[in-house]
Amino acid sequence: MMTNETRRAFGLDNTQLLKWRAGGRAQRTKTFLLVAGIAIMVLMGIKMLAAAPLPQYGGRRMHGPMTPEDQLARMTKQLNLTGDQQARIKPIIEEQHKQMMDLRQDTSLSRQDRFAKFREIRQQSFEKMKKVLTAEQQKKWENMQEMWRQRRGGRMMNGGGPQPAPPQE
Repeated sequence: MMTNETRRAFGLDNTQLLKWRAGGRAQRTKTFLLVAGIAIMVLMGIKMLAAAPLPQYGGRRMHGPMTPEDQLARMTKQLNLTGDQQARIKPIIEEQHKQMMDLRQDTSLSRQDRFAKFREIRQQSFEKMKKVLTAEQQKKWENMQEMWRQRRGGRMMNGGGPQPAPPQE
């Protein structure tokens, strides 16, 4: 509690002191609640943004390779695959995915050998898929692959240059 000297120094009597203390506490409480509310809103906003899908990738976050389901869905949409074609292509994609994942885990190969093997696996899968696709779908798929290669600049395919198109029969 304040002594009489302190009260006289500040020119406060008991009623004024009580009012001053009550007013100060109320103001501090209001300020604290305001700051706490803003902090909670900012944290909730950050959480909501972190959970939101990235629109430029069609709602899918791009971390690592596509799953076989994603790849089949993309092919179905872009090539208008029939149900029969989907059923025949799905095992090819799944096998390719399995081989690619096994190859990623294999540390015995050099980087260049690993990429050569990746190309070989993709080419084998393409040849198998080619038998299922119509001529129009094959051409469209080849164009899509070429656009993908150009976008990537061939930087991981064969040391920096553009990769040649798959051989045509």
